[in-house]
Amino acid sequence: MHAEIANKRWGGRLTSRPLPERDPALEALTDEQRAQLVAVWIGRAASERRVADAFETIHGALQSVRTDSSLRALAARAVDDELRHAELCRVVASRYAGRELAPPAPLTLVLPQHRGAPARLVATLHVLGHCAMNETFASAFLEASFACADAALARAALRELLSDEIDHARIGWAHLAELGDHQRAEIAPWIESLVYANLKMWRDTPRASVTHPLLQRHGAPGAQVIESALVGAIRELILPGLARFRLSTPSLERWLAAGAPTAASHSSAKALEPQICCSV
Repeated sequence: MHAEIANKRWGGRLTSRPLPERDPALEALTDEQRAQLVAVWIGRAASERRVADAFETIHGALQSVRTDSSLRALAARAVDDELRHAELCRVVASRYAGRELAPPAPLTLVLPQHRGAPARLVATLHVLGHCAMNETFASAFLEASFACADAALARAALRELLSDEIDHARIGWAHLAELGDHQRAEIAPWIESLVYANLKMWRDTPRASVTHPLLQRHGAPGAQVIESALVGAIRELILPGLARFRLSTPSLERWLAAGAPTAASHSSAKALEPQICCSV
């Protein structure tokens, strides 16, 4: 085995444990249900591939701010993780399709400009926005998907995705931890817009239609499950995380109590700027 492959997570294998060779739950699906699940999982493959590109940006951002070497290494590994995620989702989609599917067309990566932020803060805002915010939302989304799933194939795939996303979120929180008080004060005015914009992105991202509750068993949660997971991530993960680092949260708490609206009439202009990309 080549050294560059052996050094990757799981020694270059796609998953930590092999996917189940057979899942009887697939045999009970109608052709229409299979087609919906193919769309869900191949859509995830495309999204995960774009997130690999996003982590190239995150790795560069961490290098530019000369962060801890362990965080840079984790961000470099995250690029490989996301490429592996894309292939894992393609494999799962192929299993539902009953035939080998080609990788989906690449999605465009658009970087947030954080207009008005001092140039010295942009790299840190990229890391916090994508990792502490977006990847935290992704972890909550996957946890909710996993909780609904009992089909063996989907459950095994979601377990693999979730184990990595939690690490990816930690990059952002660990970077926040290593900032000094002065640096945290500088980024404080941008925190609310990062939360707003990431939630809006998750809400607005088009997803394959899921019309039957049975499909939740295969890792395709309904809209209400997704919304509850996203709002729960703010309440249970993001707000406590910000408070831990003495970043003000009362206005975010009031916004959350009002239903966390993300329409333009409720958000600042900065909040509406697109973030790097949805993880799932």
